[in-house]
Amino acid sequence: MQQASVNRVDTGLRQRRAVRNVMLSCVAVLVVGQLLIAALSLAALLRLGTDSVADRLSLIAGRTAGQIQAGLQLGKPLGQYFGLSLVFERLQADIPELQAAAVVLDDDTVLASFGTDIPTPRLLRELRQGGTRAIEATAESLRLALPLAEPDGGRKGALIIQVERPGLPEGATFWDNLGFLALTTAGAALLMALAIRRMPVHSLAMAGWLRMAVPLVVMLAAQAVYTVHTVQDFRNIWQAVIEENARVIGQGLEKDLEKVLGYGISLERLRGVEKPMERALRAFPLLGGMSLQTAGGREVARVGAVSSHADPLHFPLEAASRGPVVGTLTLYADDIAMQAAVRARALDAATIAVVAMVAAVELMLMLQVLMDRAFSAAGRSEGAQLDDPSRLGMVARPVMFAFLFAMALPLGFLPLYARSLLLTGWDDGAAALLVALPTVAEMAAGLLTALLAGRLIDRRGWVGPCAWGMFLAILGNLACAWADSLWTLTLARALAGLGYGLVWMALQGFVVTLGHARYRGRNMTALIAGLFAGHMTGAAVGGMLANQLGPRPVFLVGGLMVLVAALALRTLLWPYRSQGGVAVGPVATRVSGASLKALLSDKGYVALLLGSVVPFSIAQVGLLSYALPLYFDALGASTADVGRVIMLYGFCVIYVGPWLGRLTDGSRHWKRWIAAGGLVGASGLLMLQWAPGLWGVSAAVLLLAVASCLAGAAQTPYMLARESVQAYGAAGATGLMRGADKFGQMLGPLVVGSLFAGVGMAAALVLTGAVYLLGTVLFWRMAPGEEKITPE
Repeated sequence: MQQASVNRVDTGLRQRRAVRNVMLSCVAVLVVGQLLIAALSLAALLRLGTDSVADRLSLIAGRTAGQIQAGLQLGKPLGQYFGLSLVFERLQADIPELQAAAVVLDDDTVLASFGTDIPTPRLLRELRQGGTRAIEATAESLRLALPLAEPDGGRKGALIIQVERPGLPEGATFWDNLGFLALTTAGAALLMALAIRRMPVHSLAMAGWLRMAVPLVVMLAAQAVYTVHTVQDFRNIWQAVIEENARVIGQGLEKDLEKVLGYGISLERLRGVEKPMERALRAFPLLGGMSLQTAGGREVARVGAVSSHADPLHFPLEAASRGPVVGTLTLYADDIAMQAAVRARALDAATIAVVAMVAAVELMLMLQVLMDRAFSAAGRSEGAQLDDPSRLGMVARPVMFAFLFAMALPLGFLPLYARSLLLTGWDDGAAALLVALPTVAEMAAGLLTALLAGRLIDRRGWVGPCAWGMFLAILGNLACAWADSLWTLTLARALAGLGYGLVWMALQGFVVTLGHARYRGRNMTALIAGLFAGHMTGAAVGGMLANQLGPRPVFLVGGLMVLVAALALRTLLWPYRSQGGVAVGPVATRVSGASLKALLSDKGYVALLLGSVVPFSIAQVGLLSYALPLYFDALGASTADVGRVIMLYGFCVIYVGPWLGRLTDGSRHWKRWIAAGGLVGASGLLMLQWAPGLWGVSAAVLLLAVASCLAGAAQTPYMLARESVQAYGAAGATGLMRGADKFGQMLGPLVVGSLFAGVGMAAALVLTGAVYLLGTVLFWRMAPGEEKITPE
């Protein structure tokens, strides 16, 4: 009796300890997720401050550049333009935070300057590419360049100014935002703790939906509340920025008009006053129109539309200081444009919050894997499998997420950083090719090691390639941080690419060789979901860090995050190290020419590569990486809109892909799934023949994502069930398939780009869809059905 009482007490203690551990772990993930969304939001606010200052400087310096340009139009040569010192004095009066200013020719010759020397090559290169302004933000300063040009194709130059790096925009309260975050997090943590304490212990011990859903819903609700607050802040701040910039425009015109009126010229006798008003409207398109009126209310000049629901801005005009008002300049807002600008900033804030939510969900999924192991440890018999075989992809997913997070950190700024290391003297075409070298080298190195890693995994197991890959990735990131030229950066990215290819294939080899055939669809889609989630969040965080710290520290953070990925591997996958060389099925132990020939003679395997993998990759990269930015730009959409549509693709792969993977595991009709994916993806591109606009392209991206989920979930089990693949080696055959995938990705921009040049944008994508459809038909006709596949 006493022993039973003691056992009940011990059981109660263990249960309370288990509940406490679950509660603390979930709260810890909540706090990390809230800190991430706060850091990204703060970075976005700082970016908003930079943009608002850049807009204000463009308006003020644009007035000065316009005066210089007016002199050039009258025949003054830029190289002999006198009075530039007076220009700098006016700029100092209008911009109190001005550090330096210069007027330079496009060959970097300085005509006149004030303050410290300003590095100009990057700014001038951007202006040569047709920009209306060029902005360069560093950790210490903000630089702005505005173009100048002599008429009739004469000499070109620029007015360049430099100010101290701005902080938060006016009206942004950091401590209020932080206080709201702390309040939201504390409330969510309390709610989460109460909900977990009230959950039955058996619900916590079971790997069911309830244990995942309760903390996940609370965490997402907390992030949603903070997001709504942040979005409203963004709306209010940007609205105030727009109004202040409109006031700057009005004050500049007011000053210029009063200067003319001070010469004794009456307002009625002014001629050509519409021209500076038109220039002001071009400089600030959010203004709808302007009206110049006499003191009696008679309109002297009007530009644009002078009707607005918003209150107009009135600027009284005086011929002399503190003299009588002789007229009024009235500015009217473009209501639609202002609402669109504010809405765009709110969407930016919401997008950042969604990225943070993706990372938080991945952390929660990793926590679920650890809890599954903790609760099953007591009841697991010796020799039993550590994890549920159907969740092997979920076990490897956190490792893939952490590694791709590390490797994606520099993606948002790598071309810009490469351009900053490029020496002067290259023409624009050569410079554009050279700055792409680090990215090309990384992709080529990743392709090479992905091809080699497959056979290595079949012979030696997944552990060695994964460990060496992470080691090379760390070395590559450290080398990038110390690279001092474009060539050393290219070699460093190639080194990182070698590591990327090894880890990428090793984790797939882990799932392929250790996973059961019945669960390959869901396991592979779960792993790919972790890849996309890491890619999406890593690029966003890397851009934030680069804005605040500069590029070099981001590479150091990348190396540190690879160590975090290694720690995740040590925690989650290390128990499987002894099974690293065990593959499912009769795997060849050495490379055999006969087995490779048999593999490449297999109609099903070849049809899969040529009819599904390569055509999809051509369509995927051709649309997302090449056509989409150009197409949206032609339609007047912003780069932020491009990013959001690409995120839509990522969300589909991250959250719909694993669900479809479970469905394909319940069916052996993989050929039908692959063909269905091809038909869905091709139909999205063919649909552009009838719906070529913004929504048509967005729908094509979404359907291509669905095609990726449908076909991607079935390709791996279809391939691995083939007898020739089992003879050659599962990982080796997977490596060849991923090599074909990379080959198609490299072909994508070339194919779509050449079609663009010949038939136009929409027609090029329609033809790409036709190629994709033909490939799908080829696969359906060539590939044998499931009944002809040898079961494992």
